[in-house]
Amino acid sequence: MKDFREDVRLETERLVLRPFGLDDAEVLIEVIRSGEVFLPPNFPTVLEAQPIAWFLREGVHSVQRFGLGIHLAVADRVTGALVGTIGLFRVDWKQLTCEVGYGMRPSARGNGYATEALSSVSQWILDDCGIYRVELRALTTNLASIRVAEKAGYQREGVARGAERGPDGTNQDMIVFSLIASDPRPGALIREEERA
Repeated sequence: MKDFREDVRLETERLVLRPFGLDDAEVLIEVIRSGEVFLPPNFPTVLEAQPIAWFLREGVHSVQRFGLGIHLAVADRVTGALVGTIGLFRVDWKQLTCEVGYGMRPSARGNGYATEALSSVSQWILDDCGIYRVELRALTTNLASIRVAEKAGYQREGVARGAERGPDGTNQDMIVFSLIASDPRPGALIREEERA
């Protein structure tokens, strides 16, 4: 069985998926100040230097050290600018399953970055890490995220009724998608054609 405890750096045509570091402090502060909504729920939300520094140095990497998940920065390959995040969580090495989540900065949305990052991390976790099934959940109202899942080759399985508690306290329905190791993947198909 493989895991992802080593340093991870994935590159696509336009993106680099890499660990967060202290160099990301300035952009994280900018994101917190502007109130952008795309970061995972465990990221800092308060502008305090010590907690932000600790989080970027230690906190964000703790789940990876224990093989329980991973948070990666999604950066523009040319400029290095942070365009989003992608992460794996609820990793179960016994069942070889996990869940994936992602978020793009508002200024980066609509450019296909989420699909590109999702395809890359999915290929890596299924082919290189030994995970068999990746699950993805999207609010039934989040049409952009639903399109991303479908473009990345994820199969729609059904609706998990009332699975997400919204900020107003009401439970919302989520569409459940999955990708398993034996599924064809758009990115994998393109790479095979390029070799021919």
